[in-house]
Amino acid sequence: MRKPDISAIMTCHSEGVLVGPSLKSFFQAIQHARHHGLIVEPIIVLDRPTEATERQFSRPIEDASIIRTNEGDPGQARNAAVKVASGEYVSFLDGDDLWSDNWLYEAHRFCASNPTNIIAHSEFNVVFGMVRAIWWHIDSTDSSFKLDHLRFGNCWDAMSFAKLDIYRNYPFKKNQISTGFGHEDWHWNCVTLDAGIQHRPVEGTIHFKRRRKGSQMALCDANQAMVWPNPISSYSQQ
Repeated sequence: MRKPDISAIMTCHSEGVLVGPSLKSFFQAIQHARHHGLIVEPIIVLDRPTEATERQFSRPIEDASIIRTNEGDPGQARNAAVKVASGEYVSFLDGDDLWSDNWLYEAHRFCASNPTNIIAHSEFNVVFGMVRAIWWHIDSTDSSFKLDHLRFGNCWDAMSFAKLDIYRNYPFKKNQISTGFGHEDWHWNCVTLDAGIQHRPVEGTIHFKRRRKGSQMALCDANQAMVWPNPISSYSQQ
C-alpha cells in the first residue's frame, strides 16, 4: 500500500464547541481530495484540551488518529504531529478555523506540479469573529514582494501546505509570550524564506480564520509580543 499523499493535521486546545464546524470543514476537504484519488491521513492533536474541547471527541472521529500533547503551544503541537505524520505533504488546520473544500486537493496539485519545494498558502483568508477582514496572501516570487513586508508584518498564516521534510527540517519555535516573544508562524515564515523556500498562494482557495478572545493571536497582541530575531528581521538579508 502506498504511503499517504497528505497528512492533514488539526490542532485543538481551548476551542470547545467551535471544534464542531472545524471538524466538518476538515473532513469535507479530506473527502474532496480522496474523491480525486489522493490518500489522506487525518491526524488530530489534543494539546492540553479544555473539558469542553475534550467532550467534542467523546466518540470516535471517523478514521483519524488522535494524539495528545501537553505543550500548551500551537507550534509545538504541530511539531508533535509532524513527528508521527507519514504523508509526502502536510497541511494544518487550527481547531476553530475552516478550509475551503478544495484546499487539500488544489494545494497538492499546485505543489506537485512545481519543480522546486514551495510552501503553499490559500489565495486569501476571510477573517471573522472579533475582527472582520480579508487578507490576501502575496506570492514571494512576485516582483511586488519586498523583504521589508516581512520585517514589519506577517505575510502568511500557519495553515500552510508543504512537503513533510520542510516541517521536520524547520520546526516551529515555542512561543514565550511572558518574555515578549511570539508569533511562531511569522518567525517560521522568515526562517523558511531565508532558507530559499518560496511562499506561494494557491489560486481559488480560501481559509476562514476566526478571531476570538483567548486565541494565540489575541494573547500576542495583548502582551505586545514581538517576533524572535531572525536573519530577515535582523537585516542580514538585504
